[in-house]
Amino acid sequence: MMKRPFMSYPSSSLSPSTQSGAVLIVVLFVLILIMIVGTIAVRQSTTDLRVATADQVNKLLFQANDAAFMKVEKEDRILSERRGNVDTLKGYMSATQREGHEVSFCVRPRSTRLFSILEISELNKDGGLLNSRKNGYCDPSDDNDYVSEGRVITQMTFVAPVATDNEGILDREVVGTFSNNFDTPENGGNTTIECTTFIGYVTSVVPALSQASLSSIASCLEKPRTGTDTVDSCLTALDTPFQTQQQIYLNQPVGVECISGS
Repeated sequence: MMKRPFMSYPSSSLSPSTQSGAVLIVVLFVLILIMIVGTIAVRQSTTDLRVATADQVNKLLFQANDAAFMKVEKEDRILSERRGNVDTLKGYMSATQREGHEVSFCVRPRSTRLFSILEISELNKDGGLLNSRKNGYCDPSDDNDYVSEGRVITQMTFVAPVATDNEGILDREVVGTFSNNFDTPENGGNTTIECTTFIGYVTSVVPALSQASLSSIASCLEKPRTGTDTVDSCLTALDTPFQTQQQIYLNQPVGVECISGS
């Protein structure tokens, strides 16, 4: 009778419970990786959304500022042709008594004119608000002060710089004349005269994208353009989306040359 040899097989060192625990650890590790990857993807998409939103806001503010400059320049050009310098922005800012003053007004789409002496706020050279000129600042709580489908507030400010020299107004006169025999020159081909310059600022704000209160934003819009505590510095401190553009204007009468300012 033949006998079948006895063969022994090595037994597994892992029990069923140990194998189940290892599988659970692997599954948990995979889940953790998935969560990490998902979190990174969400953060990246949020960042991309913020960048896209910021880009859209910047374009919106730029368009509002550009439109305001174009509109006020066109309005002033038309009125100047019809009325001369009477009650126009150029005429008002070119007056000698405006030196050092800041004139502000809100771009109100429902108003017939952008610039009107009845709807401006004016600061003197010492920063004081003139009692007769305090109706120009934008009010974020007023729907009539919004442009661009009620999302943007646009405010313009024009500043007449203070003369940096020590000369008086009679010292800056027509070439070849003196203060004791000054005659008003006629507008001719070679007539030379002192021309006036002033600086225009336009600031557009999106109050809805700010955590600040509307009253705080309104207070910023009443700040001056020069000095340390300005409109821009105030809005920056409030973390309010805004954009400011600046233009320099030269008031040069037709047919004359400017002594300076060209």
